[in-house]
Amino acid sequence: MSGGWSIDPSGVGGVLHSVMDQMGDGGGSALDGHLTTLTEEIANAAMASMSGPVGAELYGLLEHIGGLSEEMVERAGSAVGGCANAVDAYLIGDEEMAAEAQSNAGTFEDPDL
Repeated sequence: MSGGWSIDPSGVGGVLHSVMDQMGDGGGSALDGHLTTLTEEIANAAMASMSGPVGAELYGLLEHIGGLSEEMVERAGSAVGGCANAVDAYLIGDEEMAAEAQSNAGTFEDPDL
């Protein structure tokens, strides 16, 4: 392909698998597991505080962290998906589609947090 593209598909695949391993699949010691543990522990602290104002602030923190965590996971998923789509397009020789997939990687509707 022309236009300056030089992609090592197996290298990109290795990086994408590594990123997905770090993101996790819903539990365990990856990022998603840590986020789940964090939210559970903040909720436990709010309940254990036995103080209305402290509990309310902890629940507010939990809501804020939840929104940021969701945004982070969405951005990472979008970036990985966009990268994979760009490489797929590159492999079939569609440079325009590869460029479009690359430009869309990491984009999603901003929740304005």
